[in-house]
Amino acid sequence: MRLIPTSRVTDGALLGADVQIGNSQGIPLLRRGVRLTDRLRDRLIALGVHAVYVEDAISEGICPEPMLDEDTRIAATKAVATAFRAARQAFERNEPLGEDSLLTLQQVVGRILERLESCGPAASLALADMASADGYTFQHSIDVATVGLVVARRYWLTHGWCDHQGVRRYDRIDSRLGELGMGLLLHDVGKLGIPRAILHKEGKLDAAEWSLMRRHPRMGVDLLATDLLSPLVKGVVLRHHERWNGSGYPDGRAREAIHEMARIAGVADTFDAIISERVYAPARPAADGVTVIREGAGTLFDPAVVVAFCAVVPPYPPGSEVTLPDGRCAIVVSVEEGHFDTPLVRTFDGAEEVVALGAATGPEALSPGAGRVSTRPATVPA
Repeated sequence: MRLIPTSRVTDGALLGADVQIGNSQGIPLLRRGVRLTDRLRDRLIALGVHAVYVEDAISEGICPEPMLDEDTRIAATKAVATAFRAARQAFERNEPLGEDSLLTLQQVVGRILERLESCGPAASLALADMASADGYTFQHSIDVATVGLVVARRYWLTHGWCDHQGVRRYDRIDSRLGELGMGLLLHDVGKLGIPRAILHKEGKLDAAEWSLMRRHPRMGVDLLATDLLSPLVKGVVLRHHERWNGSGYPDGRAREAIHEMARIAGVADTFDAIISERVYAPARPAADGVTVIREGAGTLFDPAVVVAFCAVVPPYPPGSEVTLPDGRCAIVVSVEEGHFDTPLVRTFDGAEEVVALGAATGPEALSPGAGRVSTRPATVPA
């Protein structure tokens, strides 16, 4: 299958992946295998779904594997939707989020981690099903958690984690991942206290609106005033908008003064926001998201976290359309770990080859294979 703009869908095209629109039960609007019509295409565009996967002859045998299977995503969507409904009520009552919602989210984090354990590196960047902007709240929390956990596992297995005495350790990584996952699922819960008119404003926020928006991390922590959550979880919620050079908020912390979990969260949150459909900004390709993260290494983002991110997040995931250096159009067939910038592609005349799709931006060390001319042999899927 391949990912194409919804506007290019032709009558009779076969839908290759489910289409989500933010249903709190996780039920897709359309299931894969549906034959699309001009009427369905126009309806999807009206709903804000601007890209879909289709199955056709040119993409035969290309099978992007999603990070999360359907059952896990449905369970996660239900749990996050229920927790956010409870959080909105808690805001109205000026109470902390209840125990039941938190326990359900902990179970979801466990399911996500189990799924990620079974995924190979090629699956690490076939992200969520295409979703409308209305589905951003739920899907963003789930996808940030998924990306953040993949990045954190790579980072901690490589560097270990730093304890309160500044000692690097390699034990209890699974426990740390569980706490990080909770923080990632809840990182934007404070936005439920922000007026919807501000959250969904299409233009730029004015000074007063931006000042209120910058309060959402503290509002989120206030909502999580419970001993059921560790300070690490609350720290992710509070610090995910802090930046390496001190330009973030709420406190302008810099470098190691930002907890490493929050530094990981900042990368995952930024990346997913770029590639997601939002009311005020269209989704951009994964390559754009990777470029933003690479260019922010050492200024906005911890360089070591960016290295871990680049090791697990390919800029050209399978099924994406790309323009080759010679101007030809092609579809990414597969990627190999360590060679993300040189995927195997299939041109529209059916030929397959390994192509270097541009040099990485930012420090050369962030992407060892960037800009290489690959000599790996192309293979045709059986």
